[in-house]
Parts: sequence; structure tokens; C-alpha cells
Amino acid sequence: MVVTRRVLAAVFAVLALVTTGCARLPESSADATPPTAEPGLGARQVVRDQVYATRDTGPLKLDLFLPAEPGPVPLVVYVHGGGWDAGFRTLDRDLGATESITAERLLERGYAVATVDYRLSGVAQAPAPIVDVGDAVRYLQENSGRWRLDGDRVLLWGASAGAHLVSQLAAVAGDPAKPGGGLTGLRGAVSWFGPTDMSAAAQVAHPELGDYAYRSVRQMLGCEPVQCPATADAASPMKNLSGDEPPFLIQHGTNDSIVPIDQSLDFAAELRKLGVPVEMHPYEGLDHGFGRGPLTPLITDTVVAFADTHLAERG
Repeated sequence: MVVTRRVLAAVFAVLALVTTGCARLPESSADATPPTAEPGLGARQVVRDQVYATRDTGPLKLDLFLPAEPGPVPLVVYVHGGGWDAGFRTLDRDLGATESITAERLLERGYAVATVDYRLSGVAQAPAPIVDVGDAVRYLQENSGRWRLDGDRVLLWGASAGAHLVSQLAAVAGDPAKPGGGLTGLRGAVSWFGPTDMSAAAQVAHPELGDYAYRSVRQMLGCEPVQCPATADAASPMKNLSGDEPPFLIQHGTNDSIVPIDQSLDFAAELRKLGVPVEMHPYEGLDHGFGRGPLTPLITDTVVAFADTHLAERG
């Protein structure tokens, strides 16, 4: 496809930087034109505004992008960011966003991509959004025959607050008694600059962060972490790890001004201690959100390679 051909040169220029240390952009690539996704992300079919659940706050919907392959095809479920109190599920509203470009590449590789609503913290606190995303995944699995999806090959992917929800669902996948827990068919989880520890200790450890981060956590939990440590711990992926998690890909900018990269580094270290396969990719100089720039092809192709590895059929 056009996007793939356009980005190959930039990818090869930086690919060697993936395995050691932080990814840095060579000066020769500084002026490279970032790619842009196509309308509809190049999907064969787009199912929009599908209601997967109804709460007292209203319906929760998802969009499903289907590839050209006849299926059953593996499924990638994307969860948007926005501090738990904002954001939209619409992946193709900004065709220049790294999320849209990544989703298009996944579709090119034959994966279905779904993007889902969840209750925002202005109307419901944790564990509501965790339960919502888990229910969306279950809905897609239960209706897999309708869209020729392979419900036993699911990858979760989230950005910022969405990465927190994805990480939490992966952390509790082995425990059906926990909110959102017990998901089956998970082959991997991709976290983009997501918070993983809501505990009071974690909040105190980063006094340099502005009120935005603290306010978002308080509103999501419905309380100050120091005043509700059990609630904060229950909503923290770091506090719910068991060793039963699927493989993780974690991508985070070293200059993140909202979610400290230490949250991802510590989370990756804890996963490794428990024997969970994890790839940790720091990107030097990138702030929260990644933006759109010359490193976009590297970030995108890293996700696609992770999906290719973990969504492959098992013989």
C-alpha cells in the first residue's frame, strides 16, 4: 500500500535503534515527511456506532474496521486517551495521528481494528471504564462470527488513559473476580505512555507534575489516593500483576510531562520479574502523546511487528 512504501526508507534509517537504549532520530531523517493514513484507514468495511452495552448514562458504542482478508481475522482493540474524562473513540478523525497510521498498518497486515467508548470520569469513576472496555472485548468475541473475527487472537492497545485501562485488563485477565477480569483470548497488550500506578506513594514520588495529572487521577478514582489507598491500588495495574499477563509492548517518550516514563520502566521491570515477556521502548525527546513526526514510522512498525509475533496462528 502507498503508506507502507512511503515510510520504508525512514524505518530502515532508525530500525537499528530499537534494541538498545532510547530510540533517537538520525539527523538525516529530521526533515522526513511523516505519513498520513487514508480515509477509512483503508478498511474493506467500517462498522460504525455499534452499541455494545447500555448503561444508565446511555449507550456505549464501538467502531470496527475490517481488513480485506476473508477471515476469521485476529482483532486489535484500541482504547483512546484523554485523562479518563475526555477523548473520542474515532480513530480516523485525524488521519495524520500516529494512532490512525498505526491502525491502517495493522489493517494492511490483515488485522481487524476496533475502537471503543467507555464511561468517562465525569459520569462514572473506577472501575466503570475498566468494566466497559472488558465488556466491549467480550461483545466482539461473542459476535465474532458476525464479522468473521478470531476471538481467540486478541491484542489490546491503548494510549495514555486508554493504556492504563488496557494494562489493567491484562493484569486482571487471570482473575474473573476482579472488575473487568477474566478476559480470554488475549495474546498481547500495547501500552503507549500509560499510567500504571495510582497509589499515594506513586503520586508523592512525582511532585513535579502539574495539577492536571493529579486532578485526572482524583476524578477517575473519585477520591484522593492517600485517602482511599485500597481504591487506588485496585485501579493500579502495577498492584494487580500475577505473572499470568499476556506479553506487553510498552512505548513511552523520555520527555513525557504528564505521565513520568518511570511508571512504564517500573511496570516493565515488575513484569519481567514475574516472567512476563515485555518489550520496553523509550523514545528520546518525545513528550506525552508522541505527536506526528519522523519517529512515527518506527513507533508504528514496532507495534505491527509485535502484533505479527503474538497474533500468529498457533499450530
